[in-house]
Amino acid sequence: METHKKRSFFYRYSTTFRIFAKNSTTSIMEDLMYYVWQQRLFQSIETLDNTKIEVIHPGLRNLDAGPDFFNAKVKIDGMLWAGNVEMHCKSSDWYRHHHQGDPAYENVILHVVMQADAIIRHPNGEPIKTVVMKVPAEVLGRYQAITQNNPYSFSAIHCAARLPQVPSIILHDWQTSLLTQRMLNKVARVKDLTEGQNASWQEAFYVILTRSLGTGVNSDSCERLARSLPYSFIQKHLDNPIQVRALLLGQAGLIPNTDSRLLQEYNFLRAKFQLSPMPSSAWKLARLRPYASPENRLNALAALLCSHPNLLSEVMEANDITSLQKIFTLPRQLGEMTVRSILINAVIPISIAYAQWQGDDLRIEKAIEMLETLPSESNRYMDYWNKVGIPQRNAFDSQALLHLYKEYCETKKCMQCRIGCWLVKHKETNNE
Repeated sequence: METHKKRSFFYRYSTTFRIFAKNSTTSIMEDLMYYVWQQRLFQSIETLDNTKIEVIHPGLRNLDAGPDFFNAKVKIDGMLWAGNVEMHCKSSDWYRHHHQGDPAYENVILHVVMQADAIIRHPNGEPIKTVVMKVPAEVLGRYQAITQNNPYSFSAIHCAARLPQVPSIILHDWQTSLLTQRMLNKVARVKDLTEGQNASWQEAFYVILTRSLGTGVNSDSCERLARSLPYSFIQKHLDNPIQVRALLLGQAGLIPNTDSRLLQEYNFLRAKFQLSPMPSSAWKLARLRPYASPENRLNALAALLCSHPNLLSEVMEANDITSLQKIFTLPRQLGEMTVRSILINAVIPISIAYAQWQGDDLRIEKAIEMLETLPSESNRYMDYWNKVGIPQRNAFDSQALLHLYKEYCETKKCMQCRIGCWLVKHKETNNE
């Protein structure tokens, strides 16, 4: 039974998180409207002409282009209507969003707004039934409390004060879904790399491996470097560490003018492969510790690639975290935290992507389980969560909470977050 649970985990959460993960261009207030409509938390809904209306079923939330809800059922003046519902803060937003020329909106039966400032019509001139939805003051108050900046709070987590009230089962289930979201995003990046022209699994792994060495501030520059210097070029010179260093540092624009040998090697290889080096200004160097500098990271990458000419094969054949850590642990080159970052951001994503390509469910679950054996990451984001009483047992938790902060807290997508939804729906309790 336990094995079945683990095998179904990744796919179960990958299909259920979408309702909270839509890349929406809607306003924050519209997110609240969607939730209030779905949960029927509204105080009242009133038509402009005082026609009696009853919501039989709010419909299904549409996560793609088109009206906000499909297959809603409402009774208007005693007559049952079934169809699509669109929502806006103001009626005039219909025109601002250019719905009047979109055939997808021709079958809208109801336009739900918070402020009616315009009459909206179908292409045939017939007015679209518009209703004003009133959100209860207590619901709006709870919503504003977790979305508006509090000058008296020193927490980066806006809902920090009420977090202890959220049931642990809500937190645990949401963290599991968040981890799946984050891994799916990483896997999508791998798949994009393997589907390009002349792409291969080796090239894809080389790109995400190089990116993972960027320590956040230089991740994009590291990826840019890898894309401008294909692994197939490096592979031809893996028997010569000096030339591999010259390729990586030279292409990054980071060879010191005093290092005549590396410059000479790079100029030769640059002409051979017709390379265009990056400007040195592409790299952020301020406030970086020496071991995290781009030069040191690229020197470590050169040593790693030369020491393991069949690196991807070794990674795929490794059976546990210990074996993987041994592959990437080089004397005086890569520290423990850097190796951990490589495993989280490069090794596990490519393992999942490759397993999906092969249809190997067990390998997917095994890769996810590796996160549970790795220690939690230590960074400012984890400091935020520790301060509000949300600990991290391992990398599974820290990756989930990192995704939660960056994708929901920082962007105030509280009504797409299960924690935010629970807090808005439930009254504040007195814990004293």
